[in-house]
Parts: sequence; structure tokens; C-alpha cells
Amino acid sequence: MRLSIQEKKVLYAFACPNYHNTVTRLKWLTGLTVDPQTKRRMLELARKMETEMSESWYKGFYHHLRMEMDEYRCLKRSLRVLKNNTDYEEDLYDEAV
Repeated sequence: MRLSIQEKKVLYAFACPNYHNTVTRLKWLTGLTVDPQTKRRMLELARKMETEMSESWYKGFYHHLRMEMDEYRCLKRSLRVLKNNTDYEEDLYDEAV
């Protein structure tokens, strides 16, 4: 099953180790969503979870998703810190040329 980064973010925020609870929660979130495009994407994710994923390997998928998204957040935070603490100047390029 292929997931976009947006779908992974939704699952990171709302999924739990229990397959049935996750699918039910996604359906409830679809019902609570006001924006039509977001509602469509949430419903597609809920249907994708129901049809393309079996309950037997969901627990492994869930833990792998959590590890992947934790690493993503850590790398994103590191990049932000690096950008804030790096002061490079355009003048250095002019001197090299």
C-alpha cells in the first residue's frame, strides 16, 4: 500500500495499534470534517485502509509508520536548526568566481 506524506501525517496523528479502532476513527473524522476536499481525502484514506490492508499485518505497519514519521520529524527539526544556525553569505561566492 502506497501512502502520501499527507496520509502518513494523518495516520501518525490519529492511528492507534488497533486496526478496527483506526478505521472507525478515520470514518468519524471524515464525518466531522467540514472542507469538501479534505473530507474526500479522509474518506479515501479510510477506504484504502479497509480494502488494501489486512488486519494481520497492520500492527507491524503501524509501528513502522511511527518509526518513519518520528525520524521524519527529527530530520525536519534538525534541518530547521541547521538553517537557523548557518549564516552563509553571498559575498563568498563572488570572491570565489
